[in-house]
Amino acid sequence: MNNNEEILDSKIDDLYMVFVINNQKYALSSKYITEIIEILPITKVPFLPEYMKGIINLRSTIIPVMDARMRFGMEPIEYSERTCIIIIENEANKIGLIVDAVNEVLTIPPKQIMESTKEKNDLKESFVNGISQINNDIQLILDCDSLVNIVGDMSNEINE
Repeated sequence: MNNNEEILDSKIDDLYMVFVINNQKYALSSKYITEIIEILPITKVPFLPEYMKGIINLRSTIIPVMDARMRFGMEPIEYSERTCIIIIENEANKIGLIVDAVNEVLTIPPKQIMESTKEKNDLKESFVNGISQINNDIQLILDCDSLVNIVGDMSNEINE
């Protein structure tokens, strides 16, 4: 890899999608985001946790959908025209994250992220990786792997 490619890669790694849930800003690394879509019809699946709203069919791909508001312990609300689904994935799984609104894309260099003090054992309960403050706004940086791996954990539970 040449020097220009390394610089470009580091710039892409610093890009975060900022979205809003209950007037709080959250950020996801753009390298995990495949697309942002409007709310589609969601098919309910029995025996899933309440925060898992069901599945959607996105261009012949079945994707589980999670209401981020409910997963973070907040009361559900009616979806509006600003409500959208952020499709995120890692190497193993893909999931749709329902959020109140997408706000902006920000460059957040690593030196501007205060690491979370969570223990690695607490990953299932805490999705916050760190905190950043840009222009007097605080963004909670989410751990995409923890969010996406819920799909794998649920598949394992269903198959047992």
